[in-house]
Amino acid sequence: MTGKILIIGATGAVGRELLARLETSGEEVLAASRHPAGAASEVQTRARFVAFDLERPETFAPALDGVDRVFLIARPGDEHADRLALPLIDEMKRRGVRHVVNLSAMGAELRSGFALRKVELYLEDSGIGFTHLRPNWFMQVFSSGTLLGGLRATGEIRIPAGHAKISYIDVRDIASVAALALTEPGHRGKAYTLTGDEALDTTEVAQLLSHAAQRPLRYVPLSEDEARSTLRAAGFPDEWVERLIHFYRFVREGFCAPSSPDVCTVLGRPARTFAAFAREHASLWAAPSV
Repeated sequence: MTGKILIIGATGAVGRELLARLETSGEEVLAASRHPAGAASEVQTRARFVAFDLERPETFAPALDGVDRVFLIARPGDEHADRLALPLIDEMKRRGVRHVVNLSAMGAELRSGFALRKVELYLEDSGIGFTHLRPNWFMQVFSSGTLLGGLRATGEIRIPAGHAKISYIDVRDIASVAALALTEPGHRGKAYTLTGDEALDTTEVAQLLSHAAQRPLRYVPLSEDEARSTLRAAGFPDEWVERLIHFYRFVREGFCAPSSPDVCTVLGRPARTFAAFAREHASLWAAPSV
C-alpha cells in the first residue's frame, strides 16, 4: 500500500498502542489530535501529528491529504457520535480513502438506534472498504481513571455491575488486530468482536487483582442510585453519569459475558488473560506507601 494511514484518537488507550505497533510497519503514519504540538511531546512516536477535530469539519480535508487508510474512533461514549462521524465519512469518500478500520463496540450490531451502529451502517453504505472492530470492556479500566483511584484509596471496586460477567479485552490486543487490518489484505468487509477468552464477574476480578498485588481488594456492588450519587459527588456531569449507568444495565443483563474467538482467529494466538494483565500491572494496586 502506498498512501498514508491516519490514526484518529491517537492519544487514547487504543490509539497509542496502535501507533506503537505501526512503528516498524514501514507505513507513513499520521496521528490526529486537536492539539498536535502538545500531543507530540506527550506521546513517544515517530508518527507525525496533524491537527484534527471531529467538531471542526474544516480540519478534515487537511488531515486526510494523501491518506488512503483511516483508523476511526467516533467518540464511543457519545450517544450522538454519528452526528460528527458521518460528515467525516463523507469527506473520506471525497478524498479517496480506500479502507477504514472502525472502532465500534461489542453488540453494536444488535442495537439499531445506537450511535456507533449508525456509524457502522453509514460507513458500509459509503462504498469505502471497512473493517468493524467491536471490543468489550477494556481491562485497562482497572489500571487508570476512577476505578484505579478507588482501588488505591479504599481497596474497593465500587460499580453497579451486580454479579454479571464481562469478557474483558486488553487494549493491546485490540491495537494488534487494528494494525493487521490496516496493513494486511483479507479484512475488508469483516466485523470482529474482540473479547477475552474468559468471562469474569467483578468479585473474580477483585480476587485476581488481590492475588497480583498481594493486598486485600474487594468488590462492593452498588445500586444505580448509589452509583449515580458517587459519580456526581466526584464531579462528573449528569450526561456522562447517565450514560455510564446505562452501559452497566447492559452488563447486568448479560450482554457483555459472551466470548468471541476473533482475536485468536486474526492474531493466531489467544487473547491476553486478565490474570496476566493483573500480574503485569500489580504495582498499581499495591498498598500505598506510608
